[in-house]
Amino acid sequence: MTPREAVRLLNGEIVQVVGCTEPAAVAYAFRTLVRHLPARPDPATFRAELRISKDAFRNASTAVVPHLKTVGILAAAAAGLASRADDFNVFADFDLRRARAFMKNPAWLKIVPVRRRGLFVHAQIPGLRTGVTLEGRHDRIQRLVVFGEDRTPREKPLPPPPTLEEIFKLARQRDPQLEALACDFLLRQVPAEKGFSLETQIARRVAGRMSGYSHPVMTITGSGNQGIFLGLPYRQLYAEQGEALLPAVVFSLLAQVHLSAKKSRLSADCGLATKAAPALAAGLAFARGASPTDIRRIFRDIPARLAGLTCAGAEPACGGKARRAFRAVQIFHTVEYSFP
Repeated sequence: MTPREAVRLLNGEIVQVVGCTEPAAVAYAFRTLVRHLPARPDPATFRAELRISKDAFRNASTAVVPHLKTVGILAAAAAGLASRADDFNVFADFDLRRARAFMKNPAWLKIVPVRRRGLFVHAQIPGLRTGVTLEGRHDRIQRLVVFGEDRTPREKPLPPPPTLEEIFKLARQRDPQLEALACDFLLRQVPAEKGFSLETQIARRVAGRMSGYSHPVMTITGSGNQGIFLGLPYRQLYAEQGEALLPAVVFSLLAQVHLSAKKSRLSADCGLATKAAPALAAGLAFARGASPTDIRRIFRDIPARLAGLTCAGAEPACGGKARRAFRAVQIFHTVEYSFP
C-alpha cells in the first residue's frame, strides 16, 4: 500500500457525523430516496418499508436520535425524511417539526429485520419500484433504483485494508499527507471536558453520544464510539508531544481498519474490545519500539482480556464499556508488558 492509497482509504473510513451511525444509516437511506422523488412526501399518506440486518437493527433500535431526543428506528427514518443534508451527516440539519409530523403516524413505516450480518439497510417505497440499499460501510450505496431506473452511484472502490507489515512501513515513512489526515482526525474530534480524567472523558462522551449528544464526532470504520476512544487519548498526547506523535496515530488508524476487516464492523462483540482498544494499544506500543510480534500479541491479548464485553445495543452503558477497555490499554502498557 502506498501513502496515497492509505490516504484515500482513511478518507473513506473517517467521517464526521452527529449521532450514532446505525440510526444515521437508516436516516441516510430515507434522505437518499427523498432527494430522488419529484415531490416531498406527505406525512399523512407516505408509506415505506425498511429491511435491516439484525446487527444494524440492534443499534438503531436503542440509540437516541439527536435533537428529536427519541430512541428508535422510526425517529431515525423520520429525521431522514426531514433532513436537509446532502451527505451522511443527516442528523446535523433536519426540520424538527416535519420529523415530528412523521413520528405522529408510525403506521407509515414497516420495519422488517432480516437474517443478515453486519451493516445492511434497504429502504423502499412500495409500488413505485424505488429503493436504496446500503451495505458494507454505513454510507455506501450498494444500489439505488428510482422508478425502475438504476441510479447507483459509480464510485471507485476503496483500497483493500493494509497488512500489518504495510502499517509498519506507512507509519515509519512520515508521509506529510497521511500525518495531516491523522492530525485532522484528532483536532476535529469531540472537545475535551475540563475537570475530568481522560478515562472519564472517554466514558462520558461515549455514553452521551448514545443518549442523543448532538456534537459532531469523528467516526472511523463506521463507529463514533471507537473514534472517540482513539481520538481523545492521542489528542491529549499530541498537546504534549506535537508532531512526533503522529506516526503512532497513523499506526492506530490503519490498525483500526485492519482489525475491522478481520472482525466485522458490526457484530455481537463490543467493537471497543475487539478493535479500538487493541488499535490504540498497538499505536502506543509502536511509538515505544514494538515489533510485529509484539503487535500481534496485542491484537490477541487485549480482546481476550475484554472477552466479556458484548454488544447489547447502542446504549449509555457503552460508556462503562469504554472505561473498562481504556483501563485494559493502560494496564497493558504500565504493568504487564514492556517494549524496548
